[in-house]
Amino acid sequence: MEQQRSKSIVQEKSFRFAVDIVAYARRHQHDRVNLVLTRQLLRSGTSIGANVEEALGGQSRKDFIAKLAIAAKEARETGYWLRLIRETQPHHVQELACLLTECAALKTMLNSIILTTRSTLATQNLRSPNPDPLTQNSELRTQNLEPPGS
Repeated sequence: MEQQRSKSIVQEKSFRFAVDIVAYARRHQHDRVNLVLTRQLLRSGTSIGANVEEALGGQSRKDFIAKLAIAAKEARETGYWLRLIRETQPHHVQELACLLTECAALKTMLNSIILTTRSTLATQNLRSPNPDPLTQNSELRTQNLEPPGS
């Protein structure tokens, strides 16, 4: 039996967000305009978590950063589609406000992880010009397992 691996906070949040986006899209594909907008939202909103998963399986810190940067870009795009839907379909404002809040939290989290990892990478490169990528990847997988103060 395969042992379940621990999930990072950003991994879990991005997955939950994708589930919420799928649920929203299922409820709101009524006409052609809604269909086009919700399909775009569905693509970008579910891509965030997929890219986080790819980052966690990255081969090096640079690979990890590159994949998280893609996830952050997808989060920005998702925010755009959510704002556009909110402005063109004002009867969904409350539901969209929750999704926009979740999306903003994900963007903040992703950008923070990227900046911290870049800083750590730069510091390590100053100390050792040839860091071991396998050791670094293992350390990255253990980051953000528990919220601070738990």
